Amino acid sequence: WQEHQEAIEKALDEDLQERLYLSGADQPEVLDEPQMGGLRSRFYKLEKSLLGLGPAEAVTERAEEDAGTPIEELLQALHTSPRAFAVFETQQAKEQAVEALQTGFSFEGASGIVMEELDAEPDTVQWACFGHSTRSQKIIRLALGFGCILLACLFWAVVFYAPYAYYVMTFNYENGRQPGFIVGFAFSMIVVVGNAIMYEVCAGISDKVGFQFKDDREACYMILYTIACMFNVGLDFVTTYYTAEKVMESLGFRTYFGTPLLEVKAFTAKFETYGMQRSLAENTYSYAFPSTFLIPFLIEPFPAIIGPLLVGRLIVRTHPELQGKDAEEWMAMAPMEMGRYADLLLNAILGILIFYFPGGYTWMLFLGMTASHVWIYAFDHFRVLRSIPACTFAAFDIEWWCEACLAPIMGIIAACLAFKSNCEPGMYCLTGPHLIGVCCCAWLLHTVVHTLCLIHVVPKFGKRPPAEDPAAHETFSSLAHRLPCSWFTANPIWCLRSKHTYSHFPPCSYYQLGKENLMRVNEKIGCFFEEGAKDGSPTARTRPPQKAATCSMPGPPSARRQVGSETSPNATPRW
Repeated sequence: WQEHQEAIEKALDEDLQERLYLSGADQPEVLDEPQMGGLRSRFYKLEKSLLGLGPAEAVTERAEEDAGTPIEELLQALHTSPRAFAVFETQQAKEQAVEALQTGFSFEGASGIVMEELDAEPDTVQWACFGHSTRSQKIIRLALGFGCILLACLFWAVVFYAPYAYYVMTFNYENGRQPGFIVGFAFSMIVVVGNAIMYEVCAGISDKVGFQFKDDREACYMILYTIACMFNVGLDFVTTYYTAEKVMESLGFRTYFGTPLLEVKAFTAKFETYGMQRSLAENTYSYAFPSTFLIPFLIEPFPAIIGPLLVGRLIVRTHPELQGKDAEEWMAMAPMEMGRYADLLLNAILGILIFYFPGGYTWMLFLGMTASHVWIYAFDHFRVLRSIPACTFAAFDIEWWCEACLAPIMGIIAACLAFKSNCEPGMYCLTGPHLIGVCCCAWLLHTVVHTLCLIHVVPKFGKRPPAEDPAAHETFSSLAHRLPCSWFTANPIWCLRSKHTYSHFPPCSYYQLGKENLMRVNEKIGCFFEEGAKDGSPTARTRPPQKAATCSMPGPPSARRQVGSETSPNATPRW
């Protein structure tokens, strides 16, 4: 239903308004637009147009087409995705089904369906992506996404970094002159802008790929953001190296042994000279602290919390047509996302790179990193407890991929050790491509061993499951009494079909955070939650650990189904 998403959301909003009316809640007062003069009125209408505050039917052409189609016909015309969720009443029933169907089964003439494990929660499903995201489509979108990342990196390099690099390269360094504070501050802001650009680009790419589960989207975003920021770091280091080389050669710098830098041909030999080491170490420190470690996180509260709140208040106060759910959306905080993993991975990379240079900047960099991470922890602690409305991350994919990304990052330490061991007493003494090859081999060896340990060794130290499952006594109905979000109430199409196609009474209430009091009970269709019930409370959000199983059948999407099931009674197989 991705093509009709606006019409579906409009139908869900109308259903919410109907439930609000039936609940006896106070209805929003319909207010007329304020009387304004000609110029102010034009600006007011322009503001409404820019902010999308006009009628929903006029937002897009597709919405205009769907506006003339009854919701019953629209629901009837939707094609079913080759996946479905089957809900079991008990844990035992789920386990028996998984065991019985290990060798595959047939369903409505389709054969070859097999079970696979799956971790998921109802509120982590992105329902609109089903039927639009095959594996090949995802690969194509990711490939196009890397192209977008390269274009964004090029844009940052040309528009922001190139003027700075040109100024630094043409600066007069005679008699020990150095660029002033303004240049250093400008460099910090350039780094911040570059990271922010990559943040937005990678978030947009992750949304466009079409992952069916939010956990997969967050893992993809973390990996893309880490890779994108490494492009920025690599570009800065290459530019800094050639800038320092040009300046030092023009000023007649010499090595420790008196050899002019201009006569040193090997890259590794030139890299190890005092002048190059000092320049690159200073640049690494400036790039890391405060440009990457601190400044972005000092700024983050303003665009993430303070800015949206103030802007939302101003818009809601000055636009009386914003009522009810529309006003709430403008006042809501941005949802929690797992981009912090990527931020910390980037910090780790910059912290490791300082080991390639003399130790003068090392202790200062790590002191700055420690203080910055204390602030990051305090800010995230506040945001989770006081700002975001709610968040659910069901699978461990994000954590695993974060650990996997650490393998090549920690490999940089092995490469640094190989580099620093060169020409030490009792060690090898290489130069040029041979030394680079040794460093690369050390990095590759560590990355491979680290990854193999992560896959094969670490799981052996995992916590064993308890002899008795603490959730074995739970049933779907008992969980659904406590948790408003289930596999039925989280599915928007099922909720609309319950009302408009199957004529259930009361129909399945679509779960919306903060509107749990409007959900109605209908045990015949799996709706058990009611706010204030003795056996459940909307404030109870603790869930037993969940694990899902999927069934898949080879063949084209039109003839393939997958089924999944969770170990908790609230779990479902996925068809």
